[in-house]
Amino acid sequence: MRKFGILFIGFMIALASCNKPATDSYTGTIESIENGKDGYVAILKDKQGEKFEAIFSIPNMGTNYKRWEVGQELSIKGDTIHLDNTYRVIARSVEER
Repeated sequence: MRKFGILFIGFMIALASCNKPATDSYTGTIESIENGKDGYVAILKDKQGEKFEAIFSIPNMGTNYKRWEVGQELSIKGDTIHLDNTYRVIARSVEER
């Protein structure tokens, strides 16, 4: 019975490591851009007037990396982090609206 328990736990760990976390989607208009070492951070405003930041970096986006400009409206998918009461989206894919 103990062997079964160990195998079951190992199977569950392997299964959990295969699942990718769900990505969030945000839409907004770029208000400003701050350049960084391997990309940039854009400050965007959504239709409700809420601001959020999007991190565009070559390591995270690979061949999808593109330089966007102030005034463009984007739909961004990626992982979300919260720093100092600010949403930050680590962009994985982006579409212009």
